[in-house]
Amino acid sequence: MSEQPKVILDIRGEEEYITGHIPGSKNIGLQELSFALGDVEPDEKILLVCRTGKRAGQVKLLLEDEGYHNVEVLAGGMEAYKGEIEKGE
Repeated sequence: MSEQPKVILDIRGEEEYITGHIPGSKNIGLQELSFALGDVEPDEKILLVCRTGKRAGQVKLLLEDEGYHNVEVLAGGMEAYKGEIEKGE
């Protein structure tokens, strides 16, 4: 990614999130998605994370329908992620 995302949303379940997540990410359920984006402008970068990238790809389409057009999915999800991780909440 060329620019840092304004927000990193981890859409996995809480149990998955606790076992390891990207530092600074927010664990958010789909029902809380609009709340999590309350202070994010439609042109700011959003990174979506799930286990494999599939769920995040579906959420990306929802966000694009809502006017967010700078949304990226972590390719391969957490299964492919090689960077630093945190454990716990």
